[in-house]
Amino acid sequence: MAHFLLRYDLAPDYIERRGAFREQHLALAWVAAGRGALLLGGAVGDPVESALLLFTDADAARAFAEADPYVANGLVTRWHVQPWNTVVGADAANPVRPA
Repeated sequence: MAHFLLRYDLAPDYIERRGAFREQHLALAWVAAGRGALLLGGAVGDPVESALLLFTDADAARAFAEADPYVANGLVTRWHVQPWNTVVGADAANPVRPA
C-alpha cells in the first residue's frame, strides 16, 4: 500500500476559528477513513503549527483538501500532497530490513 502525506499550513488564528467548521471537517475525514483512503490525521505541535493527514492515494488526498471546509474558509493557507516512502513498520509500503 502506498502512502501520501497531505500537509496543511494553518492560519495564525486557526484554533480560534476552527470550531465553526470542525464538525464538517471531521465528517469528511471519517468518511475518507471509512473508505480506507485516510489512515491518520491531526494537528501538529503545541501550540498547533500545521496538520498532517496520511492517505493511501494521492488523488484521494487532493480531493479531500479541495472539499475540506478548513481550506474553503481560509483556515488552511497552503496545502500539498507528497508521496511518503515508508520503509519501517508493519504497514510500510516498501519494507527495508537490515542485512
